[in-house]
Amino acid sequence: MIFALLQTFIRSLFLQTIWNFERMQNMGFAFSMVPLLKRAHASAGSIQTAIRRHMTFFNVHPYFAPIIMGVVYSKEKASADRPGDDPTITVLKDSMGAAFGGIGDHVFWGTWRPFCALMALSIGLLVAYPATGTVSRSVFDAPAALICAKWWIVGFLAVFNSFHLWLRWRGLQKAALEGPQVVAWVQSLRMQGFAAHLRRIGLLMLVAMIMVYLWRWNSSKLLIWMVCVLLATVITKRWAFSGFTIFYLVCIGSIILSVLGLQ
Repeated sequence: MIFALLQTFIRSLFLQTIWNFERMQNMGFAFSMVPLLKRAHASAGSIQTAIRRHMTFFNVHPYFAPIIMGVVYSKEKASADRPGDDPTITVLKDSMGAAFGGIGDHVFWGTWRPFCALMALSIGLLVAYPATGTVSRSVFDAPAALICAKWWIVGFLAVFNSFHLWLRWRGLQKAALEGPQVVAWVQSLRMQGFAAHLRRIGLLMLVAMIMVYLWRWNSSKLLIWMVCVLLATVITKRWAFSGFTIFYLVCIGSIILSVLGLQ
């Protein structure tokens, strides 16, 4: 069983290789399901029928496709001894594809990918331009830029791929064992709430990165304070703070900085 799951997992990485406008990911889905369909059905005729059934229209976020493959396998295995096709397999596959497609676009494309890129870039900048008093390098210094690019690329690929590869493999395993009940496991991950927190953390990280490097390149304190106020206003407005609240926060911040002698 584990070998069939591993084969399906590897094949699912090529889900969109034969993507087409008419039926989207149908060929990639059917190709990925072959190892599991061979375990679910005993005769060659049943296997061919199942493959043809999965050549119909299908579309989902690719990172959630293995979960649906596991659910389909559990349903195929349960209905293998029944005469005729089970229409609930296609209905279940299509409904889960639409739901997971929306979640995947929002969580992975809209949140996780830009967050990983920002985090990797921040680390690359910190490594390439260390804080050693006054920065002697220009931001356009070629050796430093190359170091930053290497950390950015490697860091982004490592962090970004670790989560979705785990989700693919673990989701496929649980779906093959639990069937449609795997939806409760997906809900327990609270990915949409996790994405909302990541967006806030990403904004704060962006503000911190801009302020650090304005400070390192000897920008004037007034410029730093103006940029800080601008970015903080954008963040607080995103969190639905009122205009009066933002105004008082800026005033309080100005007083504190003046008392500390930082402004």
